[in-house]
Amino acid sequence: MEIEKKKYWLLLYGLIIGIVFDILFYNKTLGISYPIFIFLIIAVLTLIFLKTYSSLEKKAWIWVIPVILLSITFSIYSNQILKILNFIIVLYLVIMFAACMSKLNRADWADLRFLADFFKRIFVPLKYIHMPFITFFRMTEGKEGKRGRIATRVALGLIISVPLLAVIIWLLSSADIIFKDIFLNIPVSKIIKHFFVILAVSVYAICFFWSILKSFDEEKKPAYLKMKWKKILDPVVLITIISLLNIVYTVFSVIQFTYLFWGESFVLPSSYTYAEYARRGFFELLAVSVINFIIILIAVSFIRKENRKVHLASKVLLSLLVGLTFVLLISAFYRMLIYEQAYGFTYRRIFVQAFMVLLFFLFIINIIYIWYAKLPIIKSYFVMTLMVYIILNFSNVDLIIARNNIDRYIETGQIDIEYLKGLSSDAICEMQRLINIDLKSESTSGVRRQDIKDEVLVFFNDKKIELDAQKHWQSFNISRYRASRIVYKYIK
Repeated sequence: MEIEKKKYWLLLYGLIIGIVFDILFYNKTLGISYPIFIFLIIAVLTLIFLKTYSSLEKKAWIWVIPVILLSITFSIYSNQILKILNFIIVLYLVIMFAACMSKLNRADWADLRFLADFFKRIFVPLKYIHMPFITFFRMTEGKEGKRGRIATRVALGLIISVPLLAVIIWLLSSADIIFKDIFLNIPVSKIIKHFFVILAVSVYAICFFWSILKSFDEEKKPAYLKMKWKKILDPVVLITIISLLNIVYTVFSVIQFTYLFWGESFVLPSSYTYAEYARRGFFELLAVSVINFIIILIAVSFIRKENRKVHLASKVLLSLLVGLTFVLLISAFYRMLIYEQAYGFTYRRIFVQAFMVLLFFLFIINIIYIWYAKLPIIKSYFVMTLMVYIILNFSNVDLIIARNNIDRYIETGQIDIEYLKGLSSDAICEMQRLINIDLKSESTSGVRRQDIKDEVLVFFNDKKIELDAQKHWQSFNISRYRASRIVYKYIK
């Protein structure tokens, strides 16, 4: 059978992936190595699927687009938070691609069970953990009991010998000083680590590919039945609740336009300045927006249909709730902007703003769903979330934070230099402004300005040492390359 022939090739594919993984990642900073590794995985999957292409799901190739976009960010930017998230998300998307391509998914990707199915695919290969070893030992046997292939048998001997020799040499070196001097330059522990890294990655890769390939010879499990939600919400009760909410939000919206968006021309309570008023209540507004999101989703999914007029009234009121929630989101976003002008830009504040932008687009999907119930809502949420996340990755968050905080320093003389030093290499091109900048404010000139300059130069010196330690070609990254050129300009 075709699958029996391919399983021998899987040993080679898995070994290549294990060795390449070790070369690219062991004791090295993630950089261009990550997209190279992901491209290798996709190439191997393509080879495995080559002769069965006619029976594959062609639409699954759409998953390769976010995989490529997110993986190349490792060679462009240096944001550590997004790197950690991308490392996990990209591998998950690769699993989704492989499973969709081979039609292993039992749920449509408009169904929440779709995500659970692919989470399980991470662990499915473990039940085939014996397969690589059994296949390899069979290769050492000849046909009909005859002598096996010499090269395969030698390879088996070498694989068994490497960890065994490493342990024995280490023990003998501890027992005899002269013997230790002879083998002093042999990095025994490093050899063992490399061996087990290659072995672990190779075995998992082989088992993963085998679990995908095996699915072509197995009877497909029946697809999940489409989830049908029972309509339990009374439309009159719901209309009453939504109407009261809309009244409250309408009053709140009028206040926002009167006091927040139209400036300081209106008299505020004596206990507040305009800046204090604008900066208050951001997280409360965000929480209310999330609550409204849940209310709208539940209402549209579970409302009973009594008659046409009542159903139309509920749709109108829900649409009005979406519109008023837009005002809440805009108010919260505006308050965060003012808050950032007062206290500076941070990861948390930028990511929260990105979440608000995502909520804005999800509410647009909700309003479409209110009037067009056939819209695949989960699928739409998933696509929109992935799109916003990809845009966030390419927006260069560290650069935005550094640029805006330094602009704020020029205007106010206030800066958290320790926070800037904690940013990635993406921020270096902006931080050099602190060395050459001409400040207008008297309060920030003289000693203070010189202190900032000296602190940045010390930071650049430390950064130079860090960048020098990341000069492996596997760690190449455009952000770090640009940072090194700037640092070397100031630190000789």
